[in-house]
Amino acid sequence: MNYEEAEKGFVRAGEILAKALTKAPEFVHEGASVMEICERMDALVSIHGCQPAFPTNVSVNSVAAHDTASLADPPTTIPKRAVVKVDAGSHFNGYVTDSAITISFNEDAAPIVEASRTSLELALSKVRLGMPVGELGSVIEEKIRSYKVNPIVDLTGHTIERYNLHAGVNVPNVSNRIGYKLNPGVAIAIEPFATFGTGEIKDSDDGKIYRGLRKVRSPIRFDQRIMEYALDERKGLPFSDRWLRSIGPRDAVLSSIRRLVRFGGLYEYKVLLEKSGGLVAQFEHTLFMSTDGPLVVTAREV
Repeated sequence: MNYEEAEKGFVRAGEILAKALTKAPEFVHEGASVMEICERMDALVSIHGCQPAFPTNVSVNSVAAHDTASLADPPTTIPKRAVVKVDAGSHFNGYVTDSAITISFNEDAAPIVEASRTSLELALSKVRLGMPVGELGSVIEEKIRSYKVNPIVDLTGHTIERYNLHAGVNVPNVSNRIGYKLNPGVAIAIEPFATFGTGEIKDSDDGKIYRGLRKVRSPIRFDQRIMEYALDERKGLPFSDRWLRSIGPRDAVLSSIRRLVRFGGLYEYKVLLEKSGGLVAQFEHTLFMSTDGPLVVTAREV
């Protein structure tokens, strides 16, 4: 790895993403269009050589993750008293950053919002070179439970590599024994989820985010165009059906995606729900381990 190149890439992408998320509270409000929120956030990270690392997630109330505006959806808006997670990503030349905030319009959700936010801050303060990533889980779990709420045990942070958002090592939000060490060149996303529910997730029936897996044979030229987009243009990074408007009509796009998922060419990320229906909050930052120590590349001005 070229550490200098990687550090510059992560820092560049992180700065753009931080600025974008700082603006989110200006246009995320009760009654706001989910499509407009997603497209505005995607546009905010598409500057200075950066592009979205994945479609902006807007996950409301007991929806924990992977929800975004889709061409298949009827127009949807943010409901009253909602707890809204805005999870966005930016990449510069494949160096991916991932960050999230919770914007709550429900005063009763304050314990989970504070539990997620403060557990992330505490975990960031504990990170050091050579630290086993498993130590962070205990820190996060103890802090979340101090608010008398639960961490989500089966959603985790993750290591990040170039053009690889989830690079294989989890960063759990509960006590664990993962010995993977935070050595120079390692990038990770830390993302504590807190809930009033039982702290488990389940898949919904819907998927709205996709990732290219492999080329598949199809006699339909339109399918091949989408595969080229997924594998060559996106280089395996996640994408949304709404990013394919320029390729063809809505119904053709949706039909092609369904076929390619069925044939094994595309992976479909299911929308994730808190199993017991509990409200969920999430905050997230990306760190890059430089030779001098950890850099929170998505740090925001408050």
